[in-house]
Amino acid sequence: MKLHKKLLIAASTKNELSASKKLTETADTDIFITGTGTFLPVYTLTKLFSERLYDLAVFFGICGVYDQNEDLLKLYSVEKTIFADSGIEDENQNFIPLTESNFFNKNAFKMSDGYFVNPWAKDSGFETAACNTVNRCVTEKSHVEKMLKKFPAKIETMESAAFALVCLNEKQKFLEIRCSSNYVAPKNEKKWQVLPAIKKLGETIDYFLSSKILDSDSESFS
Repeated sequence: MKLHKKLLIAASTKNELSASKKLTETADTDIFITGTGTFLPVYTLTKLFSERLYDLAVFFGICGVYDQNEDLLKLYSVEKTIFADSGIEDENQNFIPLTESNFFNKNAFKMSDGYFVNPWAKDSGFETAACNTVNRCVTEKSHVEKMLKKFPAKIETMESAAFALVCLNEKQKFLEIRCSSNYVAPKNEKKWQVLPAIKKLGETIDYFLSSKILDSDSESFS
């Protein structure tokens, strides 16, 4: 029999939770570090959810944003996400997404046309966003343009599809909240706002911990 708790707060790294002033493990709340990238969270979360489920699992993290007209340090609730750079390269170096190959059923494992869709994303109160989940962060302009033509999205991460894949298939209610720390553009870390983004994540976590959205009787997550 699985154990049950009220709330899971998750992130790929400890740093992304470090600015919270209220976050602590209690009888009803667990803190969980999934590991970075697309592979580790699939293993760590599947193992966790095989042992226990929660009223709500919330993943917090930073992200890149594609539109350079968008302000950084904005909060997004991931509404749908896809493994955007998993696929096949043909003899002409054309990229064929796995979702378009003959080896893949894009409506299996709780996918909808290759996307993992979160039915609770709008209940967070934050702007919802489509997200490309990638195994490698490539900022070369033509690469980004080709990806967005194939998979239009607002933000990019390395864990979103992994988190959604496990939650949907394990019947775990979930949210994923991301704060934009940088643009998906040629890398210039001097322009990144990682520490301010982590600070904003901390404030957002504290808001969640004191919010009625976490009330297990709330209609938002019924």
